[in-house]
Amino acid sequence: MIAVAALMVSIAAYGQGQFIFNNRSLPDVNAPFQDSSGVNLTGYTVQLLAGPKGTAVDQLQAIGTTDMRTGNAAGYVNPTTPTVPGVAGGKDADVFLKFFQGTSTSGTAAATLGPFTVTVQEAPATPVPLPLGTSPINTGIGTVPEPTTLALGLIGLGSLLALRRRN
Repeated sequence: MIAVAALMVSIAAYGQGQFIFNNRSLPDVNAPFQDSSGVNLTGYTVQLLAGPKGTAVDQLQAIGTTDMRTGNAAGYVNPTTPTVPGVAGGKDADVFLKFFQGTSTSGTAAATLGPFTVTVQEAPATPVPLPLGTSPINTGIGTVPEPTTLALGLIGLGSLLALRRRN
């Protein structure tokens, strides 16, 4: 009997709760991710980091990634249901979001948001959405000019310098 009780306590210590990461789950969540000029993001990969509430950021574990949608759904992520190791159902976890340009999570993140606190759930309970609210979220990511715009600007600058040098 004591062995069974000890086993149950040790299993509970290694609980793994889940939550839903979806920034469009009407009516509770409708928070498109936007750049600093208010344009909905596309072309980014979002990495989720999580751990027990109060964990230092450098101690959080990467628990999943998802990409941004395109077209009319720009600004929204493809939903995922990550598991937070070491956080039992009914307990709070801190979640941070890192945004990376393109499809990889290597290199330096373009932006980091958080912490977002969520109460995770274990089966058979239904996971709850990460509480992001119903307003657009400014990621602080600056707008990046298109390569053709940048090329035209450099050609114009080069032309002005050539004309000035000739005169």
